[in-house]
Amino acid sequence: MNLAALAALVLTAAVGYFILNAPPEPLGDSPEEAKKQALLERKQAAYENLRDLHFEHLAGKLTEADYQASRRLLEGEAAAAVTEISRLAPPSRRPDPGKGKHK
Repeated sequence: MNLAALAALVLTAAVGYFILNAPPEPLGDSPEEAKKQALLERKQAAYENLRDLHFEHLAGKLTEADYQASRRLLEGEAAAAVTEISRLAPPSRRPDPGKGKHK
């Protein structure tokens, strides 16, 4: 199996998984919440596909080169989703460790 066919297969499986398993959008969610939920699902799908890819590699179904290329593709997808999620999420409000202390 060549690399392009394998990448297309993995991408098709990820998109199919997302389409078939995406819950209906609840009414009343803000567009930001809906986008965040979609990104969380995209990240989860990429992680699950990485896990499946790893098992296929261990089973000897993939060459090392095909495995590495597909893994990089899926890791990039997961990283892109995580980056977008962090852009949508407001910064956490952690108390400043220096504030409130008397010297």
